[in-house]
Amino acid sequence: MTAETLNIQLLELYQTYTQSIYSQTWDDNVSAPLLMHVFDEYCVMENKILFVGQETHSWGQMNLKPSPEELLNKYRDFNLGKSADYGDGKPFRYLRSPFWNFNRNLFFQGNWRNSEVTNKTNGFLWTNISKFDCNSTTPSHELQDRNKAGFELLKAEISILKPDVVVFLTGSKYDHRIDEVFKPTRETILPDGYLYRLSTSDGSLPPRTFQTKHPRTLLGSRRNKMPNRYQEVLGEVVECGFSI
Repeated sequence: MTAETLNIQLLELYQTYTQSIYSQTWDDNVSAPLLMHVFDEYCVMENKILFVGQETHSWGQMNLKPSPEELLNKYRDFNLGKSADYGDGKPFRYLRSPFWNFNRNLFFQGNWRNSEVTNKTNGFLWTNISKFDCNSTTPSHELQDRNKAGFELLKAEISILKPDVVVFLTGSKYDHRIDEVFKPTRETILPDGYLYRLSTSDGSLPPRTFQTKHPRTLLGSRRNKMPNRYQEVLGEVVECGFSI
């Protein structure tokens, strides 16, 4: 398995998807779809991890119909949050949000035996359960229904990429979409929706698949009297997901 081979397979998959979705009419507030580019480092990791978030916070425009090649290049240039371009003329930004810190920390703890790995290594992959956003936030149910193929796309991506670990950082907001596509069984590791292990009868998810809340939510809120469970959840995923 090489990054070049995986990217060729993904590109073929994405060409079919974009042909379908671009046949519809979209307003200019709907983002272009998030399509993955595989970095060379991913293929040599001891634990290949795919993180699945909720939706993007702007990602181009669907109505401009960017090609799959352009979107793969956009993903590559975004550099897993290390070269974020907000189109405002400012220098590219290194994102240090709870989401990206969680991903980098978990990736490093799963692959630290490789002396060349740091938390800046492009050794993991990231996508979202919703392939696009609307006005930089969650698409309406009507838009989600129009993008049914986008939710099903994740299953095909996992089949190609063969990650050892999948982590859904989706909370419960998209549970009905996850359930429609994967029909998983959820085993509670931490109560109150803080951490599940997901399993599927058809093997469409790897045995080490987890679902938790968005890392921003894990940090808690004094205003809403929500506890900070960030480190607890991170530690449990490490303990359950990796041999340490």
